[in-house]
Amino acid sequence: MTELLELAKVVDSYKLRQLEVLTRPLRPGVQETRYRIMYHALSNDQVRTETEAAHLLGLDAKGRPFRRFLLEFRRRLYPPLLFLDTDNSTHFNETQKANFHCLRRMALFKSLLYRNCLENARVVAEEIVELATQYDVTLVALEAATFLKNYYITQRPSREKHFYYKAYTEQFRRDWIAENKALQSLQAVVAPAVKKKSNQSDLAQKARELLTCLESYVPDCSTILFFAGYYGVKLTEKMSLYRWDKAAEICDSALSQLQEKSCSSPRIIGFFLINKATCLAMLGKYQEALSLNLENANLEIEGSRGWFATLEVQVSVALKAGEYALALNCAEQVFLSPKFSLMPRITHETWQILFAYIVVIQLIGKINHQALQSNLIQKFKLIKFLNNVPIYSKDKRGLNISILLVQLLFLMHQKDYASAQERLEALRKYRVKYFRVDSGNYRTQLFLKAITTMAGSTIRKKKFVKKSQPYIALLSETPIGHPDQHYRIEVIPYETMWRWIIDMIDE
Repeated sequence: MTELLELAKVVDSYKLRQLEVLTRPLRPGVQETRYRIMYHALSNDQVRTETEAAHLLGLDAKGRPFRRFLLEFRRRLYPPLLFLDTDNSTHFNETQKANFHCLRRMALFKSLLYRNCLENARVVAEEIVELATQYDVTLVALEAATFLKNYYITQRPSREKHFYYKAYTEQFRRDWIAENKALQSLQAVVAPAVKKKSNQSDLAQKARELLTCLESYVPDCSTILFFAGYYGVKLTEKMSLYRWDKAAEICDSALSQLQEKSCSSPRIIGFFLINKATCLAMLGKYQEALSLNLENANLEIEGSRGWFATLEVQVSVALKAGEYALALNCAEQVFLSPKFSLMPRITHETWQILFAYIVVIQLIGKINHQALQSNLIQKFKLIKFLNNVPIYSKDKRGLNISILLVQLLFLMHQKDYASAQERLEALRKYRVKYFRVDSGNYRTQLFLKAITTMAGSTIRKKKFVKKSQPYIALLSETPIGHPDQHYRIEVIPYETMWRWIIDMIDE
């Protein structure tokens, strides 16, 4: 009864705060609180902006009463998060459920510990260690095991249990250090490539240096987070060198290690599946890449970051494979998703570029009109698109070339040859300045040389074909996965774009 007496005294000594149940359905004829009214308006997508929210409450969006309301409303939304029904929800996988359960138990453990309910704290800590060990929730397990190691000296002396939890504590501490080192290393090599897709060969050297340090942890640490960081760094090294075959092998190794564990992380597994699909596409194995990525997409929760990342790769591969209706379908799913507006700016720019190419494809008649499910294409404006990609416009040896090329395709389709000539002359100078012989991007260099043969002269189909053919012949001999260029730069295979440009030129 010791544990129950402790709990009863704590509950009796401290006032329990009553929580407002915001999720209860609104009742007709009953005056509800403005917090419940706002909650239901948000959950039903009736309010999307602060202006709409203020109008619903009859307040000024810039006034102090509305700002105070927002602060209080946010505060009231926090407590219900502790009571999410993760066990019966399809939106949580088993590992996420275990993590939520461990964190809730840790909050309970700390509350008991701070109120000196040591017997109950011991019970909860032992539960935490068992579950956290099974699901690799290392930091939580370390804190609980550290308490138990001390408990079995000071409160209920037991040599056997003290050394039992001491061993656990030491292992968890080693795992925690290894996890942090691996994840910090992954961040160090991933961060430079977020906004730049230009040649990043220097990342390979940095990744090798970090791997030398991480290798020492491999024999003793086998947690999910360590594997994610360690294999993520190995993958980045090969992908920064554009060694697609080796990168695919690393993905297989990582997936094999992760799938052998009793617990798994679909998010981390999805990361390696997405990158494997990218490698397969760069090796020309388009259908295999599409199948693998589709399988992964079906495992993701719609609207999650993993879902958006998977569809991004699916669209990229579909555009290279000529599966244009599939690319359009995936793009429409993304742009129509309510969660898309919450994605980072860089993600928006990536999708803007992909969608611009889809619009061109539709304009030249490569997509059946029956495939259109929305009016997104009709709403597309070239000028607006060019103003909406400020980050990648600065990536001169990276995705900026994709932006410039799709702009040229629009001008050629519109038969605006005067503007197209200006763009071609600019591309010629652009190639000389940013794409030197020793700067990599061999396929891009060849394509720019091919299309800029039209620069400075009247655009004629036969003349263009004759002058550009030698470069296209070299281009055709160079696979799309040529190891010197980021996979995102060549949105559409250059050979395909060349044929489109020919078709756009009048006889």
